[in-house]
Amino acid sequence: MANKKFVYFVSLSSNVPYVLKKALKNAEEENEVSIFFDLDGARVLDKRYLKIMERTHNIDLQKLMQQALDKGIKFFGCQMNVLIADGLELIEGAELSGVATFLETAYQADAVLSY
Repeated sequence: MANKKFVYFVSLSSNVPYVLKKALKNAEEENEVSIFFDLDGARVLDKRYLKIMERTHNIDLQKLMQQALDKGIKFFGCQMNVLIADGLELIEGAELSGVATFLETAYQADAVLSY
């Protein structure tokens, strides 16, 4: 079976754990996976937010994110949303991107999933 390209678009931070688990499953099957974080979803790219998420929801989001990065999953944060945050501490491995990057990646994907 040929490798596929999956793009996940996450606009709600509460959906991130679910998306990461699905993305990891796709990456384990040797598929190329990218995740774009926009709106509220972009908050998870801030190191400080990861600590809050763990305390309030008992989710080790940082561990899931590191597993995803280790599997080669690409993280993109919308530069318009991420730059608004005051004093953002961007996690290692994440890139800031704009609409053009998202569209280019989405047009080349076999599936684009929005959460």
